[in-house]
Amino acid sequence: MRTLIFILILFTTADVQKSRAQNDSTSSLQSLINRYLDVKNALVSSNADTVKAASNLFSTSINEMRAEKFTSAQNKVWIQYQEKLIYDTEHMKQSDDIEHQREHFSKLSVNFYKLLKGLNFFQVDLYYQFCPMANEGKGAYWISEKENILNPYFGKRMLTCGSTKETLKANQQ
Repeated sequence: MRTLIFILILFTTADVQKSRAQNDSTSSLQSLINRYLDVKNALVSSNADTVKAASNLFSTSINEMRAEKFTSAQNKVWIQYQEKLIYDTEHMKQSDDIEHQREHFSKLSVNFYKLLKGLNFFQVDLYYQFCPMANEGKGAYWISEKENILNPYFGKRMLTCGSTKETLKANQQ
């Protein structure tokens, strides 16, 4: 009987620890998403100083990510994109040039999208959006928390230029 109780306690403890780990990962990822959205919204407002500040917070969130709580497959995805996110974020937080920030945001957004798709869990619907005019007519993507278009590449000049290419449905685990 004692052995059975011990086994039940052991499994219950393991389930609680697994649940906490998943909550830590979900919370860290949601913080990272929120900081990305702050960068995007700062670019919409076309304020380089605000972009620098938001990029700095995004960088902090990257460094605070609780990746050790990911599954093995999720951890591989995180490792694949972490340095790429850091690279572009560093450029954005060190630049006073809004166009240079937007250039790096374009690369950051593609990698962040791939990261989110690979991790495959988030708490809210997100929208993968595209502006065909950005990046000297080559086009550029971004992720938004809103379905309506607020273009980070042109700000007020072409605020609603673009379209939603994909909806990333909330599917937290």
